[in-house]
Amino acid sequence: MQSKKGRLEGGVFGFLQQNQFDHGLGTDKLGRNDPCWCHSGKKYKRCHLGRGNEAQLPFAAIASKVIKSAELSTCLHPEASARTCGKVVAAHTLQRARVLKAMKDQSNKVLTFFPLTYLLDGRIKLHSRGWQQASTFAAFCDKHDAATFAPLETVPFSGTKEQIFLIAYRALCWEVFQKHRAVKSGTVARALVDRGASEFVQVLAQQHMSVTYAGFGKGLESLRATKREMDVAFGSREYSAFETCEIVLDGYLAVAGTGAITPNRTPSGVRLQELLRIERLELLAFGVDIKPNQFRFLFHWSKTEKSPCAYMKELVALNDQELAEFLVQFLFAHCENTYFARSWWEGLKSNDREFLTKLMENVNPYDNPPQYELKRRLAPWRVISRIC
Repeated sequence: MQSKKGRLEGGVFGFLQQNQFDHGLGTDKLGRNDPCWCHSGKKYKRCHLGRGNEAQLPFAAIASKVIKSAELSTCLHPEASARTCGKVVAAHTLQRARVLKAMKDQSNKVLTFFPLTYLLDGRIKLHSRGWQQASTFAAFCDKHDAATFAPLETVPFSGTKEQIFLIAYRALCWEVFQKHRAVKSGTVARALVDRGASEFVQVLAQQHMSVTYAGFGKGLESLRATKREMDVAFGSREYSAFETCEIVLDGYLAVAGTGAITPNRTPSGVRLQELLRIERLELLAFGVDIKPNQFRFLFHWSKTEKSPCAYMKELVALNDQELAEFLVQFLFAHCENTYFARSWWEGLKSNDREFLTKLMENVNPYDNPPQYELKRRLAPWRVISRIC
């Protein structure tokens, strides 16, 4: 439901200390009309009274209801309103005619693990998507999507400041949209997850869900604050407040993704920002686009933020082979919104496919840092230069 992989970021330290749950519960002391012990805001009789006697739902049924509750259709343009907007459309996050088209197979499909869907054996499902429908979100109306991203969609990519900014802006909007969906699903998720469970398990489940959804809320606040700053830059076309880095490559564009991370460690593991102890998270946006005869991985961040700067300083210091490998593994480790070519995927060794699948299965790369293996040979490209 949420974009990989900013799961528990932002400002929730001390939440349990401020909202202590009674592990003994003492529900016999609660009146039917008292506030429920789980802090849902509902009366006890309409929340956890008798929940242990309710029928448990299969995981698939819970997931289906939670996903349904997270449905969202909106326009994130800074001037969006009932007067200015048209119909909300399936807007692309990766450029369609250059990036997605470059990866399609003979059946016009690309591969992805998004959305993360678990099979009966606990593994995640590999999806096949039509390249024209891949990497979309219902976050812009037709009028604003066309107008906002015209410099990316109607002219060739040349790496102008405006084009790089728009790639980052669209990546940030993707994160805002997915985090909003995650927050929206909270009430339904908390109402279903502990049905039929013992009181002790109910407490553990509600503690976990409370922290998780508080984190989603704080993460959304931080993303929206960054978006407001980028809205100003978008309106003024003044991009001097931001840093960019372009990794120029040639070869075969077989993997592409876009989004934003909150780097709490450098690639080698040096600690940066403490995600649970700060109010405003520092963001690093990224994306991909193609120029004739070459393509570029693009990174974008605010000049005032130290964590993304330190992350990128270490990243660009990798040698060419290590950097090429890192870019592949980074997308699988940090970005659900990643798509790739069938021919490349099926051409990998089985243990390489298993390695990348495990990177994608790690839903919290912030608390469980990815174990990159930069001696592998997964990248179908080579680094030409770094423009930072």
